[in-house]
Amino acid sequence: MKRSDVSRASERASPSGTIFPRMRRLALAWVAGLVGVGCARFGYSSRVLHRVPSPDGQLVAVCQEVPIFDGPEFDVRLERPDGRMVRRLFHMGDGGGCSEMTWSPDGRSLAVLTSHVAGITVVDVTWAVTHTAELNRHWFVRGFAFSREGEFMQATSLRFVSPAEVEFQLCEYSLAETQRNRGKIRCSRPAHPKRLQIPTPLVPGQPV
Repeated sequence: MKRSDVSRASERASPSGTIFPRMRRLALAWVAGLVGVGCARFGYSSRVLHRVPSPDGQLVAVCQEVPIFDGPEFDVRLERPDGRMVRRLFHMGDGGGCSEMTWSPDGRSLAVLTSHVAGITVVDVTWAVTHTAELNRHWFVRGFAFSREGEFMQATSLRFVSPAEVEFQLCEYSLAETQRNRGKIRCSRPAHPKRLQIPTPLVPGQPV
């Protein structure tokens, strides 16, 4: 369950229909510009979740939490090994996440896995770093989803098997059971391997 759902459930459980005192204090802290403190109480921080060097060592893919009141959210970017910013790649809301990050063998692509929704976000790194003035991420970022309406899928063990193909393990799980297990996902059946062929170009109509 997302923390936004927990907050709404707390409001419904309150006899007066208002936010509990602690929640009210956190809301006021946010309004006052103390969002960092409020988020820290929920365990949110600006911690870096992943720093993954490219195959040639020239770039580092970074995923970092963004502490917001109803978050966290996630920022994915490229840096130099010394920490200098190259460019931001994309941002994910609180339903996203960087479970795993992996580079293609040639360093031209980056794949980011959001495990609990079986989503893979692929970045055309070569295009992104040669078009740093282009802020529209839709020209170099593309998402692929492996869950369908009414089913919940988890993906794990993401890896490139060639410069243009990734493999991962996929399984179905029960949302109700996951909630009973306090967020721990257990596959209903054994996971099975699945592959994704990354199209070239990544985005149709991508400018040269």
